Amino acid sequence: LAQPPYLKYSIVSPEGKLLRTVPIDLPVGVMMHDFAITENYTIFMDLPLTFRVERMQRGEPAFMFEKDTPSRFGILPRGGDNSNIRWFEAPACYVFHTLNAYEEGDEIVLIACRMQGTSVLAATEAVEDSNSDIPFLHRWRFNLKTGAVLESSLDDIPSEFPRVNEQYLGRHTRYGYTARAAKTAMPLFDGLIKYDFVKGNSQIHEFGRGRYGGEAVFAPRKGATDEDDGWLITFVYDEEKETSQLVVISGKDIAAEPVARIGIPQRVPYGFHGTWIDGVYM
Repeated sequence: LAQPPYLKYSIVSPEGKLLRTVPIDLPVGVMMHDFAITENYTIFMDLPLTFRVERMQRGEPAFMFEKDTPSRFGILPRGGDNSNIRWFEAPACYVFHTLNAYEEGDEIVLIACRMQGTSVLAATEAVEDSNSDIPFLHRWRFNLKTGAVLESSLDDIPSEFPRVNEQYLGRHTRYGYTARAAKTAMPLFDGLIKYDFVKGNSQIHEFGRGRYGGEAVFAPRKGATDEDDGWLITFVYDEEKETSQLVVISGKDIAAEPVARIGIPQRVPYGFHGTWIDGVYM
């Protein structure tokens, strides 16, 4: 973060071999927490949560969200280098986690949980909207032919930790899943949301009173042909009973009761990311 290149792009083979690493030019170091891929492109997010040494030398926070600096999204052919990247500008925002990206005609489509600003990791300049630090599911369309950027909010319910059936990652997905933010002082999550991007609707699974979970992973059913044929798996903690469970929820009908609740003999702390690995690979 302190000196260029502020970003390096690496490609790793399915066997785990590092194939190549190329530098990507950025004007300043930024907190780039995630990126996305499509079948033919990689998408980088140069967002204005910046790291500036000169601020630190003045005794100010090194990290700061610069609300007047535009966001930039870089679209790079997956086998390309810095000379091939194309940058698109959009209003200032911050994204921790992407849901998916895909190609549609002349457009690259990105879906992610967007915040207008953030003070999570840094000091921030004053932002007028009191919801600036709250993430909402959001869509960007980057037109490779015209250079236009089209944005749209997909929900007014705050949520984070977006996931898809990863067998469809980088391709057009009908469904997406997020963790619903609870109305609590602490950043807790009291349910899951399933989005149907074709019908434009959603389903909600509520963990129950005093029960909070986190990011759900999608475990596809063996031999499934439907994108949502599988299960969402997450840990849920009951703050009243002080017990943890591994909860398994139908991917097709998340509003239904869980198909399984597995008691854990000790507390599982609130956490972030996980993944599902089929037993044949273990």
